[in-house]
Amino acid sequence: MAGKGLNYVIETAREVWNIEPHRDVRIPPALQDSKPVAVNALWTDYGLRPSATNLAFMVQSVAPSDLEQWKRRLRDWPIRAGLLISDGEYLLEYIDPSGRLKERLVEPDSLAVELAAPSSYLFTPKALAEFRGGQLTLADLEESVSKNSLSFLLRQRAELDKAFQDAIKGTLAEIGIQNKLIYPQNSISSRGEIAGHAIRVAIAFLAARILEDKGFFGTDSNIPTDDPRALLYRTVPRANGFFKKALEDSIPYLNDRILQHLAANLGSRVSFALVDHKDVGLLYERAIKELPNDIEGEKWSDLQRHYTPVAIAERMLELLPLERLRPEERVIFDPAAGSGSLLLAATSRLAGMSDIPEDVKERRLYLAQHVAGNDLDQYADLVTQLRYTLARESLGQDVPFPFPSHFSHKDYETLTKENIGIKPRVIVANPPFAEDGNTQKAAKFIEKVLSWLDKDSQFAFILPQSFLTASTHGIPNVRKLLTENCRIFEVWQCPEGTVGIEASQDVVIVLGTVGNSRITMPSIARAIFSRAKSSDTRDNGFLGKTWIGQLSSELNDWASITAPSINISVPTIPLGRLFYVFNGVKPGYLGRKYPPVNECPDGVKCKRNWRLAWHDNQRLWADPERIDPNVRWIRYGKNFLEGGRFQDESLLDSPKVLVGSDINRGTSNPLSAHLDTIGLCPNNHIFCILPIAESGKHTKKYNPCKDWREWETLSYEEQRIWLLGILSSSIVGELSLQGRSSRGITKDLLYKLPLPYKIDNRIINITRQILERDENHIPIFEPDELHRRLDELVEESYGNPPRLEIARTGIPPELGLWKSERTKPTFTVRGQVLEISEDNSQIRLYLNGLMDDNREEWLPILPEIPGWALDGTVFEAELSEDVETFAELAQRPWAIRRFRHTPRPYLTDEELTEELGIET
Repeated sequence: MAGKGLNYVIETAREVWNIEPHRDVRIPPALQDSKPVAVNALWTDYGLRPSATNLAFMVQSVAPSDLEQWKRRLRDWPIRAGLLISDGEYLLEYIDPSGRLKERLVEPDSLAVELAAPSSYLFTPKALAEFRGGQLTLADLEESVSKNSLSFLLRQRAELDKAFQDAIKGTLAEIGIQNKLIYPQNSISSRGEIAGHAIRVAIAFLAARILEDKGFFGTDSNIPTDDPRALLYRTVPRANGFFKKALEDSIPYLNDRILQHLAANLGSRVSFALVDHKDVGLLYERAIKELPNDIEGEKWSDLQRHYTPVAIAERMLELLPLERLRPEERVIFDPAAGSGSLLLAATSRLAGMSDIPEDVKERRLYLAQHVAGNDLDQYADLVTQLRYTLARESLGQDVPFPFPSHFSHKDYETLTKENIGIKPRVIVANPPFAEDGNTQKAAKFIEKVLSWLDKDSQFAFILPQSFLTASTHGIPNVRKLLTENCRIFEVWQCPEGTVGIEASQDVVIVLGTVGNSRITMPSIARAIFSRAKSSDTRDNGFLGKTWIGQLSSELNDWASITAPSINISVPTIPLGRLFYVFNGVKPGYLGRKYPPVNECPDGVKCKRNWRLAWHDNQRLWADPERIDPNVRWIRYGKNFLEGGRFQDESLLDSPKVLVGSDINRGTSNPLSAHLDTIGLCPNNHIFCILPIAESGKHTKKYNPCKDWREWETLSYEEQRIWLLGILSSSIVGELSLQGRSSRGITKDLLYKLPLPYKIDNRIINITRQILERDENHIPIFEPDELHRRLDELVEESYGNPPRLEIARTGIPPELGLWKSERTKPTFTVRGQVLEISEDNSQIRLYLNGLMDDNREEWLPILPEIPGWALDGTVFEAELSEDVETFAELAQRPWAIRRFRHTPRPYLTDEELTEELGIET
């Protein structure tokens, strides 16, 4: 076998495929391994740096006693095939189309024929020449993630995350047990500052270890460096200033025991050989979360808390129709770049477009000049450059992925078209959300950046959720500006915790283009109301339920974007024409506080306190026994209440319907309607509702209903009970989501709520039965037949309208459907939206590529369809291979995904003729 061993096999494969292998790659542990395993030679698709999604073929010399263990590794690793050389035999192990591992012996002399055979498509790495002639983005590297790849990827991320967290926690613990540390240069008293230095060094050491395992330092040493100081000394001359800042500004403050904690967790015990840019972003995010809150200022500004998850950034750029702009015009600018997620996504998106230069040097120059950043912080670009370096190393030096050539450090508020230094046609940004006086900074930001953009320019903004509904802080004017001057492609609503290191509020993401030729525009709306599994949005870009809304420039009405519309065909009447709504009270007068007390003081008028926290979601009666006895009474009168006393105290003393004003929409009961029968005095987070005739009051915005004899025949008690039954139903809970914020409902929206213009006495009767059960504390059994029947009757009163429901609690059901399609093999289809139904619930879709005899059909809204496709633009998409008909697609709408715009739509007839080489 002389000359027919390991080197012979590697050289044969290299010649057949014309792709150099990666040598001695340390693969992270598989299920049965406890530490990384070195592989002799590894081929990847396009010859790129190895990652969990591009491993094609490996060659390994194996002792006979280890053969079974290597077979198990091949089953567990995300690799298509491997050749194991053992005791002179060549054993080929490969994954067949069904996902099973097959094996066969290969004769040494026939190895080249075997590797070049037609059946070798199962494991042949994709050629670099194929990449050169086409296009590739960071996101495209995941185009065919198998179940095995996905499970390995998740295990790897969990392993690296644990290693990184252990490293950080170990250093923080070490800092905590040291009473006083003496450093070579200086001493600092703040434990928080020492922790900040440790986290900066941890990030730098992590980044350097990734570079090391990716081959950044060459192949002269395959032994990972366990010394953070030594590795940073080696990195500083060859990489950006973040490493230098860590080495010179932070390491002097850390003793050897702290550095040993970093080395023990991030050194040779782990391998970063298969990480990609998303892993880097996730690890960076986790590190910044540990940064102490008590350190701030310019000294720490390189550690950016202003962070957009990579998956969100990539989806924002993916769903903008950049193809509509000419290549030379596509300048993408982030004026508040922070740690660079949106810039990375912009470079990746442009790199995947087919009409940019193909020559490597020209492509690199193009990408550098067509992505631009700005951040007032002079250190903001350090982490951005670091992340570009790591992303580039994840791909390999042959793949152009340059840092933006334009990165300024100006206050974006001072920028104008004239001094900006570039001509952006696309703005992407996650601006500050803080309030500046009576103005929301994000609103001022939109006004500013839109002034830089010409017609047909595009934008994608991350904004506070209040942008959709707020009536103050300049937000309505900006909504009007967008509605009247722009076409809004998409609006996404993401739950708290999706964007930002210390995210404490829900966000919306708005995508659109400047210029609006139509008064009413269809827009795609996507939303996740439940906080459950928010990591699937942060890490993987899951966006939840999809529907179509209509934005009217005449009405400036974004309600259809906040929640799916329910088209009611029966007559209705606004609640404000039948009922009067007022707030509960707020204790306190002229700056003095008068909190509720357990006993009413002598000589003081008191009323029985009621808070939303005491309500019972399962019951409709406001049970006074649930009141906390320590805060049972509210002192009542003009000297004890903010704003003085009520003009008519009898309103509070009357039986009334109570509705929570500050109920989060992500709850099972978004109105929390109850009946107070004893005259409770609620706080100001609760609305009180009485019939207009009983209260003697009404809002000026609605004329009281008159001459409705069916209504007038009801007693006040029956009117209250009827309303309670309506408000406690699931359909009205859904109706109440229209136009409301994520944190509660306003009095105006409550007044606007449509009620059935027909009284069904059965609703009154069954609601009364529920109240009697509640007042007598009768147990409720599941399923609750009374509530089920009440829901049916209220739905019937509204005409049983079809409706889309968004899960407000628990795991969204769409999440499982989305995940089930992600790893299925696909084929390419071509399609076009021909028509949208009047109620926006369906699209008439043309689709070429199905086995179906029909080429077009009405379908429910496809959850992954981009907003730009609603205007009839032809698209390409990937469809799961096991879907053959429109009927099957209707049952599995998540099966069609990765929509792509038609290339070069900007070409004139003359340019198209020239492009196609047609002689005139």
